[in-house]
Amino acid sequence: MKSINLHKVLKLKQIVILTLLLSVFGIPAFADDVTFTANAPRAVEVGEQFRLQFTLNAKGSNFSEPDFADFQVLSGPNTSSSSSIQWVNGKMSQNTSNTFTYILLATKAGTFTIPAATVKSGGKTYQSAPITIEVVAGSSQNTASSQQQQQTNNQSNTQTTTINSDLSGDDLFVAITTDKKSLYQGQYLVATIKLYTKKDVAGFEDVKFPPFTGFWSSDLEAPQQVTLQRENVNGQIYTTGLLKKVLLMPQRSGELTIDPMEITILTRTRVRSNNPFDDFFGGSYRTVQNKLISKPVKINVEGLPAGKPADFSGGIGNFTLNASVDKNSVKANEAVTLKVKISGSGNLKFINNLKIDFPPDIDVYDPKTTQNIKTSESGMSGSVTFDYLFIPRYAGNYRIAPITFSYFDTKTKTYKTLKTNEFNISVEKGENDAEANSGVVQALTKEDVKFIGKDIRYIKPTTKLERKQELLFGSALFYYCYLIPLLLFIAIIIFRLAQIRQNANQAAVKNRKANKVSKKRLRVAAKHMKQGQEAQFYDELLKAIWGYLSDKLSIPVANLSKDNVSDILSEHSVNNELITELIDLLNSCEFARYAPSAVSGGMDEIFRKADKTISKLDQKVK
Repeated sequence: MKSINLHKVLKLKQIVILTLLLSVFGIPAFADDVTFTANAPRAVEVGEQFRLQFTLNAKGSNFSEPDFADFQVLSGPNTSSSSSIQWVNGKMSQNTSNTFTYILLATKAGTFTIPAATVKSGGKTYQSAPITIEVVAGSSQNTASSQQQQQTNNQSNTQTTTINSDLSGDDLFVAITTDKKSLYQGQYLVATIKLYTKKDVAGFEDVKFPPFTGFWSSDLEAPQQVTLQRENVNGQIYTTGLLKKVLLMPQRSGELTIDPMEITILTRTRVRSNNPFDDFFGGSYRTVQNKLISKPVKINVEGLPAGKPADFSGGIGNFTLNASVDKNSVKANEAVTLKVKISGSGNLKFINNLKIDFPPDIDVYDPKTTQNIKTSESGMSGSVTFDYLFIPRYAGNYRIAPITFSYFDTKTKTYKTLKTNEFNISVEKGENDAEANSGVVQALTKEDVKFIGKDIRYIKPTTKLERKQELLFGSALFYYCYLIPLLLFIAIIIFRLAQIRQNANQAAVKNRKANKVSKKRLRVAAKHMKQGQEAQFYDELLKAIWGYLSDKLSIPVANLSKDNVSDILSEHSVNNELITELIDLLNSCEFARYAPSAVSGGMDEIFRKADKTISKLDQKVK
């Protein structure tokens, strides 16, 4: 026992010494990992205060601020630093951050660039990127007060009601914009769906993106969490959020319509109260549901002009053509691969197989298509490769005519034809070839069958015909083929009747499935927890607990309460400690619905308690 205690003491001393060394000397950051960034809103109004931050993820010194000639400095630089140490799988890592913050005032309209700032770290000098800020004339808003209002909103009591929106179209709207309004069939355009708001957005519901009928579509950007940023829209400052960005390619000519986008935006509206304590604690707010529908977008799609080449295979864009064979000299019945590669940018996914003129004495198989395509805002780019496998069956010299590929060039608006060189394949006789004058002609096919040089062979007469095998009809196997399916059908009927009798007792079915149903509701609550939706999280958690008790005890939820559930569980031999744990959990969930910040432990700890409590109850209550 003494040796074990001595070992623990030595280990504790090592940890203390290591911690002191880290606190004194720190952990130097690798030079390649050091970054120095600048962050500020992209658009502000004249007379508005805004925050400019320079962040260094290491220890720094000799900070040199940029020239703020176009802005008035109200405060700064205000410095702050933070550091944290983590142990993961026995490896130690340190995160260090140093921030230099300025409060600036926009004094005149225009587009201005704040030069780079510099700082030294680890003997090297790091420079931030310049920042361009657009200052527009408009109603001046105090950013500091809006931030204080946002903090107040997060701490206030919130109630959700469904009412008609009292917001004008200039305050809150969603719009679909495209980089092109007119294009050729097969060209691409980029559609951007954005939210524009001057209100405090609390969340989103019932999101319905347009189906993009008549277009081939590919998502370029579809963020799971919408990031809001400030933007100048027609001289007005809006908070915008990117909902989706899509690459579209029209599949037919004429006027195509991008259908409207539908979404319900939850905004916070302050509720006046006669109670002076409400204002002291941040006031009361309600959540307003605003259903937004964007305007449809008309796209004019022109058909391809007349004069298509005969070998046109649907290519639209700008391409190059390359072709090669893996062998120029083979023996009969050996395979040869012809590789044709089309590279460039355009509608690569829609290019059809090329027509190649192969000699008639060659067996050609369907080509293998390989696509190496990247999709971005610039369209499709990459390559499409067609591998043609062919087998020459006879000896000789074969010529494959030059391969042509025609496409429509969107830059010059003309058809262009690309052409490769011809290919000559020398084929020697195979090992099984025979002489042509031997009286036996070998026509080597895929089955490698030899035909004798006579059309009809000698027919041998016979006087007696015998049956070589018994018929299936009337045999034992014939009757088994009917009997076995009949027995299987009867067994299925019996099994199904047993299931019906078993499921007839609804209370027993709910009792068996109570834990499974509660797990599904807990998974829904976990999704709300990851999205930071506290009210929905606690509502779903309460539904999971009360629903489990209702199914397990075969008592409707309306007849259950915290007062009688203790007595009912006691009758099922559940110990008082577990009952107390359940009641405390219900109280925490109900209290957190109205004051989430007052609950200790947060959503993670309450979720774990709920999962653990339901598991314990499932073992006790049968």
